[in-house]
Amino acid sequence: MNNKRLLFLGMVALTLGIGVILGSIVSGGVKATFEQKAAAIAIPDPVSLSNTFSQIAAQLDPAVVKITVKTKPAPARTRGRQPAQPGPGSPFDFFNFGIPDEPVDRGGIGTGTGFVVDKSGFILTNHHVVENAAQITVDLSDGSSHTGTVVGSDEGTDVAVVKIEAGHDLAVAKFGNSDAVKVGDWVLAIGSPFGFDHSVTAGIISAKGRDNGRLGAADKNNGLQRFLQTDAAINPGNSGGPLVNMAGEVIGVNTAIVSETNSFAGLGFALPSNTAVKVYNQLSQNGKMTRGSIGISYHSTRDPKELEAYGVKGPEAIIVDGIYPGSPAEKAGLKEDDVITEIDSVKLGSGNQLQDYIVDRPIGSNVRLGWLHAGKTQSASVTIGDRATVLAETSPAESLSPRRNREPQSRNEDSSSNHLGITVEPIPAQMTRQLSLRGGVQITKVDEKSPAEDAGLSEGMIITGFVLGGQPTPINNIMEFSALDSRLKSGSAIVLKVRVPDNQFARDISIPVKVK
Repeated sequence: MNNKRLLFLGMVALTLGIGVILGSIVSGGVKATFEQKAAAIAIPDPVSLSNTFSQIAAQLDPAVVKITVKTKPAPARTRGRQPAQPGPGSPFDFFNFGIPDEPVDRGGIGTGTGFVVDKSGFILTNHHVVENAAQITVDLSDGSSHTGTVVGSDEGTDVAVVKIEAGHDLAVAKFGNSDAVKVGDWVLAIGSPFGFDHSVTAGIISAKGRDNGRLGAADKNNGLQRFLQTDAAINPGNSGGPLVNMAGEVIGVNTAIVSETNSFAGLGFALPSNTAVKVYNQLSQNGKMTRGSIGISYHSTRDPKELEAYGVKGPEAIIVDGIYPGSPAEKAGLKEDDVITEIDSVKLGSGNQLQDYIVDRPIGSNVRLGWLHAGKTQSASVTIGDRATVLAETSPAESLSPRRNREPQSRNEDSSSNHLGITVEPIPAQMTRQLSLRGGVQITKVDEKSPAEDAGLSEGMIITGFVLGGQPTPINNIMEFSALDSRLKSGSAIVLKVRVPDNQFARDISIPVKVK
């Protein structure tokens, strides 16, 4: 019994001893760690890793300038009018920066960017940066400020040239060839977004050849601007700044964004440097931009239905939509709905090719134009006119194709087309006068799942003519519409010439339709 008791007490003592020993060890270890001094962290020596961006930024920065513009008071008719804000219907924002909260008749202050292209002080920027400027201040990278004067400005490409007198040679940005740019290339955008000068952002070229018509700014300058698209951040104030490739060369002039918020949303646009250089050379030497024109409006199409209707076998057609009165094209005999096929014996592959060729021709020079009229080949020598004169405050006139006198039509008349899936009736007399119509029929019903519905025709539209088998033909009345319907069959491709009433005005469009 005593032996068991002694054994039990011995075990207890042993356990307590082990516990004390372990506790001391642990306590001593923690204390030792706590008492150790932390090792100092050394700052490593500078090592160049991916420094291409920084090298380019440092190289270009001295040539990039901040432009501050005090604008002139607005004319009386625009005073108090607030600028339209970009939205889903008009996303193409040309950075109308510096809009004051006070009435616009007091003028305003705006900020943009530019870059030096000649050491004597010639600076390239955007037209909209210096438009309506009363005073221009140019801030250089060395902190000095200089008064700028506009040498020349071109609204068509949104390019302007500003001159300053710095008293010494300036650092100059070097141009690259924008034709060599590829989608996916790295680029830098340098500018003064929201007034934060010499800001640098990076991205890639995400697309090429974006025209302003596709971006919501359709007007007579379409075709003059075809942009490089980039995801490098561009914001108000970046306007006129350089878009730079990885060789440190300027390959674009930052011009616009697509945004519903007036700030960068991933889509920025720069005018290609090759276009900017052509404009600069004329503005800096002549103070104005001169372009050639033959006086037509046109559209290019790749729509198979439209190509078939016009009798075109190629992948694309250039179709004349209108002729400017008294223009070289009118004098040469071109008509609405003609298909232009070649110029100076060169087959045309796109409307852009036609535009580029004509605008670069000297005023007064001649070109040989080839086209299809009602499916027949024609050609003529056309004298190049001055675009500013040819297009001055006029609209292209609809070619006056011979039409029979329109017979009086009863409003009780109507006609249905089983091939197109529409019902039409005569146009009300008041609408005929209001829209200056010479004939046509109005759609009163569009059948569901019909070729007309598939093509986008709707009630209220007015059909004034059609193109079938390459032959443009007017529609003056119900009888002529019925005659058209009798010519249609399954598989027919036709282009309907349609006028869309819009309050007191109207717009003319062409709608390709494929008969089922």
